[in-house]
Amino acid sequence: MGITLRTVEDNVEQRISVAAARSVRDHHLRLLHSIFWLVAITLGLVHAWAGRYEMDTDGISYLDMGDAYLRGDWQMAVNAYWSPLYSWLLGAALRFIKPSPYWEFPVAQLINFLIYVGALFCFTFFVRELIGYQQAREEGVGDGGRKSLPAWAWLVLGYSLFIWSSLELITISRVTPDMCVAACVYLAAGILLRIGRGAGSWATFALLGVVLGVGYLAKAAMFPLAFVFLAASLFAAGNVRRAAARVLVALSCFMLVAGPFIIALSVAKGRVTFGDSGRLNYAWYVSKITYRHWRGGPVGSGTPQHATRKVMESPAVYEFGSPIRGTYPLWYDPSYWNEGMAPRFDLRRHLENMVWRPNLYANIFFSLHGSLALGLFVLLYMSRRGKLLVKDVAASWLLLVPTLAAFAMYMQVYVETRFIGAFVVLLFTGLYSIVRLLESEGSHRLVRCVMIIIVVMFILVVGLSSARMAYAAVRDGIRGEGATAHEQWQVAEGLKRMGVRPGDKVASVKYSNIGNAKWARLARVQIVAEMYSDAYRTDEDDFWMANEAVKAQIIQSFAKAGADIIVANAVPSGISTAGWQRIGDTGYYVYFLS
Repeated sequence: MGITLRTVEDNVEQRISVAAARSVRDHHLRLLHSIFWLVAITLGLVHAWAGRYEMDTDGISYLDMGDAYLRGDWQMAVNAYWSPLYSWLLGAALRFIKPSPYWEFPVAQLINFLIYVGALFCFTFFVRELIGYQQAREEGVGDGGRKSLPAWAWLVLGYSLFIWSSLELITISRVTPDMCVAACVYLAAGILLRIGRGAGSWATFALLGVVLGVGYLAKAAMFPLAFVFLAASLFAAGNVRRAAARVLVALSCFMLVAGPFIIALSVAKGRVTFGDSGRLNYAWYVSKITYRHWRGGPVGSGTPQHATRKVMESPAVYEFGSPIRGTYPLWYDPSYWNEGMAPRFDLRRHLENMVWRPNLYANIFFSLHGSLALGLFVLLYMSRRGKLLVKDVAASWLLLVPTLAAFAMYMQVYVETRFIGAFVVLLFTGLYSIVRLLESEGSHRLVRCVMIIIVVMFILVVGLSSARMAYAAVRDGIRGEGATAHEQWQVAEGLKRMGVRPGDKVASVKYSNIGNAKWARLARVQIVAEMYSDAYRTDEDDFWMANEAVKAQIIQSFAKAGADIIVANAVPSGISTAGWQRIGDTGYYVYFLS
């Protein structure tokens, strides 16, 4: 009897001890979550504030689209090149906040920061599902006492990857929908992992379809990738026959979200399409057809249906004021101006891409001073799995297959780091999921050492760059330079004081996609004509270095194009600016045509 009571007491004490250890572990994990959230939000704020006046022509197009949607101008709003979700967010923010022109770009950066925080929420869901997936796999598959990385290591690795990829690869200051795409990718990957550990309910599959539909509305590139995720979900469930009906539910939810825009787009273009961005980028970067004032050629590239109007031959002056509206119509709807362009399959270009594009991927793989790649190599080497590594890699296919599909898709056309930032996170988490170490104190020390190195390299890369940004922002604030840093606003305000009104037509003596659209957006004017040269020289020089007779011809051609004013920048020293007026204290000049 005494032995029985003692055994019971020992069992109770053991259970209490395990529960206490689990409680302490959970407390430490919550603390680690909180620390990384604080770091992520703080660094995000620094980057958003440092880039508060940043804007590019992509962002201008999204801002114009947001305005069109909010005022119900559907003919202008439905755009085959730019996806709608991001423009809805920007337009709603501007409608709600109603900022002055000075604060319009900072409001866009505020939205970027809020999207970044949303992506952080989505990533938190992903990393928790990743930890749960690894634990479920260890419980379901006996592996000789070997374990994957502990939960705390996944948090350290995962959040370091998220912050680095968000701030350095995607960036907050770029006014593009790539952070929206990242949020959807993290959600979709997390749902895949949930399905993979046997928790794939009907609602889970339906949610996957909705998330993929939202991802498509953020960026058309997610349309083909959505089917990769859906196919992965079919096999992730383990029972293909049972999962098939649920995948059909996911597909139906995807089409319910994406379908209305696809229908509206197809009706507007007069042909079935889910977007023209892929087709046009293929034409520009693989077929090497120019995207600047395409007027046909080379042979076999199609016949332009809506080419810009060439109003002067040499130097070349183009007009594009109608029928597309927007701040800079040429870049507001590239699919219209390039209608009729026929991309040509070019095997040689594809082979070249397979040679050169992997260099970018290799540079990313060895990022953070190589700590990610080195840490992975050390852990895999010390796991001493040998041929079993092939089995371990196959077990991580849920994360690796969508990632490799995205890498392959972009590699064959055009890739920037902001396009693949989220997939880089999936790549490294998928590769680190391969690691299987014996349960020992030596393994624990090895994991701690690798994570410390990754964190140190993270601090050296992301921490130092953020510190430099913070220092520059504080320095400018102390010197009082913050109010004068927004040159684009100064140009817009200067034009307003000189009598330029919203809706006025502007001509530019240079290719406006380089930067003129920024101040034009703030002044609410429309660029309707520009000089553009295919030669490797500065367009402004074609004007300023020309003789007076040629200058007069250029000015006359701008007037015939319907422009009210001409705006120029970068006037060479020693060149006469007779007839031109300087815009405030900026380097911009204006010439009034009427």
